[in-house]
Amino acid sequence: MKVRLLDIAHARSGDKGDDANVGVIALREAWYPVLQRYLTADVVRAHVAPLVRGGVDRYELPNLWALNFILQDRKSTRLN
Repeated sequence: MKVRLLDIAHARSGDKGDDANVGVIALREAWYPVLQRYLTADVVRAHVAPLVRGGVDRYELPNLWALNFILQDRKSTRLN
């Protein structure tokens, strides 16, 4: 069965210099294991590849039912 991420989680993001972070929080505790299994650093890296030059690290926050991704060396979206 396919499930849209939007239907089981919400997200928050921020940035510091050339790095950005995205927190993905399950809407219910039962959905956290689904996020853990399918929302890997490799999956996120593939999705943001046009925007990020560096790696993607994943940190688990089970007490918050959340995953935090650090996107390293993001490409500037400013016009030169």
